[in-house]
Amino acid sequence: MYPKFINFIKENPLLKVTSLNSGAILVKMITGLIISKLTAYFLGPVGIALIGNLRNGQSVINTIASSGIQKGVVSLTANGKEKKKLLQILTNTFFSLGLLVSVVVSVFLLLFSNEVSFYIFQTNSYIWIINLIAFSLPINTLNLFILSILQGLSDFKKVISINIITSIFNLALFSVLLYFLELEGAFVTVILLSTIQFIITLYYAKPYYYLFRNLKLFYFPKKIVFSLSKYGLMTLISSITFPLVYLGIRREIMVGLSNTDAGYWEAMSRLSSHYILLMVSIINLYVLPKLSSANNQNSFKETVLEFYKLIIPFYGVGLIIIYALRYYIIRIVYSQEFLPIQGLFLGQLIGDFFYILALVMTYQMHAKRQVKRFLVTDLFLAIGLYVFSIYLLDIFGLKGVMYAHASINFLYFLLVLFIFRKPLFNQSK
Repeated sequence: MYPKFINFIKENPLLKVTSLNSGAILVKMITGLIISKLTAYFLGPVGIALIGNLRNGQSVINTIASSGIQKGVVSLTANGKEKKKLLQILTNTFFSLGLLVSVVVSVFLLLFSNEVSFYIFQTNSYIWIINLIAFSLPINTLNLFILSILQGLSDFKKVISINIITSIFNLALFSVLLYFLELEGAFVTVILLSTIQFIITLYYAKPYYYLFRNLKLFYFPKKIVFSLSKYGLMTLISSITFPLVYLGIRREIMVGLSNTDAGYWEAMSRLSSHYILLMVSIINLYVLPKLSSANNQNSFKETVLEFYKLIIPFYGVGLIIIYALRYYIIRIVYSQEFLPIQGLFLGQLIGDFFYILALVMTYQMHAKRQVKRFLVTDLFLAIGLYVFSIYLLDIFGLKGVMYAHASINFLYFLLVLFIFRKPLFNQSK
């Protein structure tokens, strides 16, 4: 029985990628949970809320610096991986764009560090944090592109190894800096992690150094740039809108309730991010490259149904277990101080379930550059989440934000399902 199960995994590409990736995700989850525990112990709910603000702010900055084209890098690399010369042209274009835009964004941050600090933290005390982000930005952008190239080339083992080592470094650096520098140390770790990962990525990318020979600065072939611009528009809308929405919701909670309640909400979101990470990683590693190289609607249907059949049942059972053990999870991951978030679990888990059901379908929009569809669905989700959260926050308090999360993600799933109803439900002839 056991050998048959192992062979079944080896023969199924999706399960094979999932099993390879599970080690990296397990390490990242464990290190992430330990980091959450340390943060709760040393900084409490208010510290967790401030770190959440930094993560959201940095996410917006990183997305703008990378032009939001990382999914485009994956897709174009996957399509051209059999053509060495084309890959070199693509790589040159990626790096020219990355360096140009990231340097421009860095200069902007240095010039307006005071305003950016106040927007993210509601104080000018962290100007030095904004400056540190500015100086590390070009390296972080190049790191992101190299990882995307490796992913597009389907070199999953290298990507997974990089992620494992990065997670271990993250825990070590976070622990030391948090102990000696407290909140400022946590901030520095969040900012410099991608820079550390860049060194690790360079080591693992050695077999592909030939792609970086004869690189030219300011190399922008119109056809490739135009193709990337569609991916960029989609990712920029998503990756900028949602962090801004989260910042807005967190501010409303701070003003309407308290900083501690904002910390509770961030703590629940951080817990959610750990298991969502597993699902998104599987979709990024397996589903996106497969959809990018597919030439017909049947491939989309087969990929989505395969994911639903093989992955979603485990995901659903996992969410039920998390809900049943929520008291113990809070005590282990955080502390008794965070027990009030027990009431937030149900809405969060329901919303997360429908979000993943929808997400695997929306990757077809990235793969096939369906810009209008993506903008409609993503803006629907972002604006709906903010509006529902603000409205229900006034009625139900902090639980209202969770009701909003569950409601809008269910509606988001129905909208995406409606958009893809023909390729999913029509019988092929």
